[in-house]
This record gives sequence, C-alpha cells and structure tokens, in this order.
Amino acid sequence: MHKLDTEVSSLDLRVLRFLKILLTTSSVTRTASHLGISQPAASRILARIRDLVGDPILIRTQSGYQLTDYALGLRHTVESAIQAVEDVFASSTFDPETSHYRFRIASTDYGVAAVLGPIMEQFAKTAPGLRIDVSSLVPRSFEGLQSGDLDLMLYINVTEGGDLLAQKLYEETYEVLYRQGHPLQEIAKSKSDLSPKDLSPFRQIEFNFPGTTELKPDTIMRSDEGQLAPVFHQPFFTTLPFLIGENDAVAAVPKRLGVQIQRVTNLCSSPFRRGESFPYYLVRHERTRHNLAINWFVEQAMASVKRR
Repeated sequence: MHKLDTEVSSLDLRVLRFLKILLTTSSVTRTASHLGISQPAASRILARIRDLVGDPILIRTQSGYQLTDYALGLRHTVESAIQAVEDVFASSTFDPETSHYRFRIASTDYGVAAVLGPIMEQFAKTAPGLRIDVSSLVPRSFEGLQSGDLDLMLYINVTEGGDLLAQKLYEETYEVLYRQGHPLQEIAKSKSDLSPKDLSPFRQIEFNFPGTTELKPDTIMRSDEGQLAPVFHQPFFTTLPFLIGENDAVAAVPKRLGVQIQRVTNLCSSPFRRGESFPYYLVRHERTRHNLAINWFVEQAMASVKRR
C-alpha cells in the first residue's frame, strides 16, 4: 500500500471538519476554539494535513495569516466530502411523488388482475414516476427472490421461513365461471353454492400454478369420489373468456378474478364450494425488510385489497 493510501485510510472525520473550518476562518486559534480542542492539538492536525497534501495550507504574511491558493481550491471538495459522509449515515427517505423506483414483481395473470391492476391507476396519480415490471411467475422465480433479480412475488400458501418474508394480503374464495344460458344457471338458482358433482357433466378447465420446481394443478373442481382429472390444463386465467364463452365448459376461479372478468365479458358466475379458500401473499426477501420503497409498496397493496 502506498504511503498516501495508508495516511488517508487512517484519517477520521475530525480532520475534514478541522479543514473545513480552517478554510473559513484562516485561523488555527479560532478553528481550535470552534472544535473545542487545544491550540497544540489543532497545530498537530494542521501539520498532518500539510504532510499529507504537500502544501502549507496556511502561511504567515505581512498582513497576517492567509490561505494558500491550493487551500482555497479545496473548499468545494472538502464540503462535498463531508456531505457525502453525512449522507451515508443520514436517515433514508422515500418520496413516491418524485421517486423513479422500479419494482420487479413475479406474478400470474391472476395476481396482476386482482392486486396490481387495481393500484395502477392510483399510482398514476400519487406516484407517476414509479415503474412496475411484471414477469411471469415460474418455478425459478423463487431463485430470483434469493438472487435479487426480483423484489416481490405474488403467491399462494406461503410458509414464511428462511430468507423469505410473506405478507398475507387476503383469504380468497372460489367462483365458477360459465357462459350465459349454461345449464348451471338453473342449478345455481336453488343452491347457495355449486359442488364438484354439479360440474362433473361438463368439460372442466383446470388452472396450473407454478410450484417451487414445477407446475401444480389447482384441483378444487375434483370431487373426493375418484373423479378423473380435467382434460384441459393451462396456466392462464385471462384466456377463459375465449375457452368457455361459447360452449359448456366451466372453470373454477378465484372470486376476485371472477369479478374482474365479468366486468368486461358477458360470462356468469356462481359461488363454488363455500368454505374452501386459499391465502394470497406478497413475498419478498429478508434483505428488503428495511427497503423504504418496497415497504411503501406493500402498504399500498394492503390498503388497496382491504378497500375491495
């Protein structure tokens, strides 16, 4: 290590503060008084600075002590250095109105429709510079949280542990989606909720969701009587209007999504298997626990789902 490197690494903030005041007062005596140190201690600090930079910094002239040209050129640099150190230890802040933070989120189309979509319009008004980048939720999304490639993930049935933090957003129930004029319409009129037996005569579309290593089927439509698995499996909810809109196929979907789909289509829905539900979570890594931007996002998502 060079001598300069050794000397700089042994400096403390007091030396910079001494130099800042000296560059203002041009007096070792007044600088010592301001810092509450003795004149000999102040002289030793000045000697150390002189040795380090190779310039006398302060010289005696016929009209009194004056700063050298080199010293005068240090003012902005010294002030910037002190400010940089103070910034390191200053309390962090996050202002959504001016921030351009980019949130990287893994989700299924259900999570986008049920959680992210409803807060998009709100963000446009209160946090216009924020950016939400959504990627498909896949098994390797868990690795993305661990590596830092993702900030957040929307997921079901999370067991918090290890490095993951899971914030429960809500408990979700199910609805059955079907076309207008479907035979289920008459059946639903006399029942509080439909059952797997009610759906068994019809072609069923089952949703596959990503697990930690592979896609897993949501078997909510299957009965406990050895019913065969549906013959059509797919990982997309938002394709359902095209798959069931003009035939007798049916699909059990999370209620929040069913509400969203009915707003923009002519599909019908009925409650399905009351008492069956699943928790939905916003998941992140332990390292983000004190990330003000992500904490703010979680708070906004929580407030948004509570309003609906």
